[in-house]
Amino acid sequence: MTGSVPPVPGLPGRLREVDLRLAPERAHAVDALEIAAYLEADGLSDEQLQGRYGAQGLFQAAELLYAQRGSGQALNRRVRRPAPSFPWRTLLRGPLYLLPGVTGLLVTGTLGPGATAAFVFAAAFGWGHVMLLAALRYAEPLGVPGRALRAALVGGTLVGVLGGALTAGGLAGPGQLALGALVGGVVALASGAAGVLLAFGRMGVFTVAFAAPLLAAGVALTQPSLPAALAALGLLAAMPTYAAWSITRVPGTLPVSWATLTPGLRLAAYGWALAAACVALGTRLGAGALLPLVLSAGGLEAGVWHAQERLQHAAREERDLGALRWRGRLAVILVAAGYALALALGVRLLDDPALGGPGLPPDLPTVIPASGAALLLSAWLANHGRAPLLLAVWTVTALLLTLTSLSPTLLLPLLALSLLALALSALQDPRSYR
Repeated sequence: MTGSVPPVPGLPGRLREVDLRLAPERAHAVDALEIAAYLEADGLSDEQLQGRYGAQGLFQAAELLYAQRGSGQALNRRVRRPAPSFPWRTLLRGPLYLLPGVTGLLVTGTLGPGATAAFVFAAAFGWGHVMLLAALRYAEPLGVPGRALRAALVGGTLVGVLGGALTAGGLAGPGQLALGALVGGVVALASGAAGVLLAFGRMGVFTVAFAAPLLAAGVALTQPSLPAALAALGLLAAMPTYAAWSITRVPGTLPVSWATLTPGLRLAAYGWALAAACVALGTRLGAGALLPLVLSAGGLEAGVWHAQERLQHAAREERDLGALRWRGRLAVILVAAGYALALALGVRLLDDPALGGPGLPPDLPTVIPASGAALLLSAWLANHGRAPLLLAVWTVTALLLTLTSLSPTLLLPLLALSLLALALSALQDPRSYR
């Protein structure tokens, strides 16, 4: 008969009317009890369902309705969520990373070669030291592991004192031991304090803590004198340390033990190998050649963060493992390529005579973008437990740059491609999308 409702198998005649009315709710229901709740909400009691709709009662009617085709089908539909936006605010962290280094460099430049050598050691040591501090901070993500962080900060300072003294004495003579110890300790302490502040996201405190030391370093540079340099070093040691000490007042539950430090030390060793490779590259190309990488450090951090957010977004949307892996590979490749492209454009602008560029070494348009992509992929892999492998990769890279004449224009692109292959292999593991 035209306009009649086709019968639904297994349902008493008038119960089909209820089924049509509840079809949207039934599609989202997880079990018959949820259907029973909808029936009660519509005012249908046992008596009404028995007398008017031909069912044996509320729960029997709910079971009949839930048994119909289409129940719960909406739960299997792919949920479309908006793609994560790029964390633009993280870009501001790049220039902040310069503050400890620039301050130390301005001061040590007025104190002679021994102080400069100690600064280079302490700055390179700071790469791994900051990774250790970050690992300790995130080992207690819901609290403040102040006791462990303070111990690591003091330990790093002692290493800076010893390493600065040995480096200055070895490269500039025994008469520079005391100055090297002072500079190495101050720079290691300041870079460690900077790592603590950034690990807690205290960017405003970070800026204030380094403002006065940077100003004093500028005075020491324009009016060179030993008292001015020592005053700048004193401020560089005191202000960031006071800020870091203030935010780590809570001792936390993390004990000061070798077991606590071991996971972070693995990351620190990778950081030191990375620093050694960058020092070797700077020696080959000139220290100023690495400035685009330092300035864009915030972009690197944002890229790593964004790549992982894209992977998590893909994991929430895709139900097929093959499609998930395809999207994951595409996300990591695009983020690494985007960062390399941004660096290439930056280098091109710096080298443009029409914009008053200073003129750059011919290797830089290739080396800097390739180095950026390698650093981003390396940081992503380190977050996924590949630090021991990365330690070997960057150690070999540092040795090749130091001991061979292999051109960086060949080595760095090969390094970036090798790390991309490792990243694509890591994306085979579903845990990479967490």
